[in-house]
Amino acid sequence: MKRTILLSFLFLINLRILSGNDTELSFFCELPEKEFINLFADSSLIQELVDMKISIRVGLHDFGTGRTEVIQMLNQAEIPVYAWMLLPEEEGYWFNMHNGEKARKRYDDFKKWTTENNLKWEGIGLDIEPDMNDAKMAFSQPWKLAWKVYKRLYDNKSLKDAKDIYQSLISDMKTDGYTVESYIIPYLIEERANKTTSLQKVLGIVDIETDTEIPMLYTSLMDNPGILPLYIKKGHPAGIGSTGGGVNIGGFELAALTWEKLQRDILIASELTGELVIFCLETSVQKGFLNKIKNIDYSKQAPDLTMEIVRQEKTNKFIRSILVILDHPFWMTLAIFAIISGILFGIYKLMVFIISRARS
Repeated sequence: MKRTILLSFLFLINLRILSGNDTELSFFCELPEKEFINLFADSSLIQELVDMKISIRVGLHDFGTGRTEVIQMLNQAEIPVYAWMLLPEEEGYWFNMHNGEKARKRYDDFKKWTTENNLKWEGIGLDIEPDMNDAKMAFSQPWKLAWKVYKRLYDNKSLKDAKDIYQSLISDMKTDGYTVESYIIPYLIEERANKTTSLQKVLGIVDIETDTEIPMLYTSLMDNPGILPLYIKKGHPAGIGSTGGGVNIGGFELAALTWEKLQRDILIASELTGELVIFCLETSVQKGFLNKIKNIDYSKQAPDLTMEIVRQEKTNKFIRSILVILDHPFWMTLAIFAIISGILFGIYKLMVFIISRARS
């Protein structure tokens, strides 16, 4: 009997290890052309990616000759490469509500570049995030951005037009034989649950429908691993990180995870889904994380997240309330005006009282 129990226990441990090792890993790689070339100048990195069966989501800042040669090298090594579509910074960088036509032009240029150089892609990734120019304005002219955002709350037409443009573009991509995935802000899921559009209008993003959706669950930014079980859908990939890197906005960069926290997130997420996309490759290589990930012990038990999930659920509830308020901008404005008027009237009455007492 004891022998049977022992064998069963060992079987479960082995099953957990095997299950963990079956987790597919991918990395975002968001480097300008020169740095992108330098990263892959070491052929041992390519061999390591092959050995670990890792795919790459490459941010396409440009279609330069050096980037082309590296993509061809990755193709020859049979490393799956996804085309992570980006725009020049002055055009917004990420795809958003206001640059749909530029995104379409970018795709046309991408197709021409791909055909001319015989490049192979596992799929196309659309990164739906706020306009880079808005992000910069948040640091340099926050009040100007606030007024700009307030006016957007009334603009339903721009959101509808943008959604039509992007869904048409996605349809064309699929007709061309590509699978299309999107990288989304997790709170967009709260927007859907609320049936509101205020988050999209405030941030200038668009809720689009693609073959695969990857929520960007960066605990380095949100500081709560409770987001992982709340937003990871079984059978769907999840983005985790950040290990550092990415674009620099007004001198601000994303905080970076320590190895201990990245390992924690990998263990948690690997129990919930079979594919993880880590942001990002370049800093994981620089910090020696890649070798640690290769040797990660999936038999380790993920931490208990009961308290973290409760805390995140409270945050989500608060966000849903704010989204409902923002979805009715006229009544919100009226309420704010009434509150400010009440405060000013109270101050006026207090001053009258003080003056009258002083005179008496």
